[in-house]
Amino acid sequence: MHNRKVVATLILAAAVAVGACDAVTGGTGGSPIGVGGISARSKGTGYTVAPQIAFYRVAGANFVSAQGVKDTCYLAAYSEPSTSGQISAAALGAGPYIIVALGSRTDSLVRTGGALDAAYRSTLASGIPFTPGDSMVITVPGDRAGFPASTFRGKTAEPFSMVPIGTPVAGSPINLTWTAASDLNAAMFVTFRYSAAGTAPATLNRQVACAFVDDGSGQVPATVAAEWVAAATRDYTAQRIRTILTQIDLPLSYFNIVSTFDWPTPVSP
Repeated sequence: MHNRKVVATLILAAAVAVGACDAVTGGTGGSPIGVGGISARSKGTGYTVAPQIAFYRVAGANFVSAQGVKDTCYLAAYSEPSTSGQISAAALGAGPYIIVALGSRTDSLVRTGGALDAAYRSTLASGIPFTPGDSMVITVPGDRAGFPASTFRGKTAEPFSMVPIGTPVAGSPINLTWTAASDLNAAMFVTFRYSAAGTAPATLNRQVACAFVDDGSGQVPATVAAEWVAAATRDYTAQRIRTILTQIDLPLSYFNIVSTFDWPTPVSP
């Protein structure tokens, strides 16, 4: 499944880019999980981020990982990711705050909605300044009745640029080139949105969803690209992801953070 919606679903699950699925499944038992996102936003000549991390006890979960991604593209319906929904899983505490260190800067996330709020967020209205590609260290103080004390380390998704694809040619593949990741621990997702034949031109309701090894190049097969090439209304976006996906043995718990850098990049408040 394409990552843009998977990430959106994980953030939804945290009460916080191809088919959507439930990120968490509630139940009376299950294991503690922590899920969340760190997405870059442009602000002037720099960037900010507004991390959100939530904790639940679940009987099942779908996690996101940048590891093991293979070059693949397929056709699917498209709709804008929803930002509403009901989460049936039980929210857990993970301590009075979460410490997030991005590069040399350290900030805290708190439950701004009170003790029943599943998500820990920054109180900074414009977000936390950072440099995409910075290291990230997330420290969870822990809660005896919730998520255990733990520390997680990773790297945020670094910036990239896409080489314009020009005017696509019917019957030919689409060749993509972008700034490659600095190592093999990232993945690239590209979404080609378009209006299906017979629908209103302004309605983007179909997509070619692609996942690529983040080595700086990829190709959309001609047979998959044909509808997008022929569409009157179309666009494309790209997203680099890096992830932390860790299992804690005692008590059995899971932690999954997705760091993203989007092209075009959203603007920070």
